[in-house]
Amino acid sequence: MRPKAIKNFELLYFGAIALVLANAVRDYDALRDSASGDLVRRGLDPDTLLIASIAFMVGIMLVFWFMTARLRIGFVRYLMLGLLIWQGWELSSIIANERGSSVIVGVAAVVLQAVAVAFSFVPTARAWFAAEAIPLEDHS
Repeated sequence: MRPKAIKNFELLYFGAIALVLANAVRDYDALRDSASGDLVRRGLDPDTLLIASIAFMVGIMLVFWFMTARLRIGFVRYLMLGLLIWQGWELSSIIANERGSSVIVGVAAVVLQAVAVAFSFVPTARAWFAAEAIPLEDHS
């Protein structure tokens, strides 16, 4: 049985992923316009690159979730922490240059992700990670 801390981690982490996706969909045109000038000069399609970037980030977040919450691979928590630090650094440069609701949603996503990752480091979660890993067939 998974501890409450891991269940909270999952809930908050999925909330952060949902906010990231919602923000990307909402600001898609602005993101495409800001990146299109340089990409078009290089002969790249900004739409394809933007969709691939969003899919890659969400894919990485989902792989980290699965490895942490379902496979009990504890070191992935540190990879998530590194990703969180990188996202915070990126967000700080965005905050310095922009204002508006997209920044607020971005900050909310990073905060949700930070709280989720913090739940993976509480004592009950650490004890759960220290226990024997669950076989791939049984993820109850």
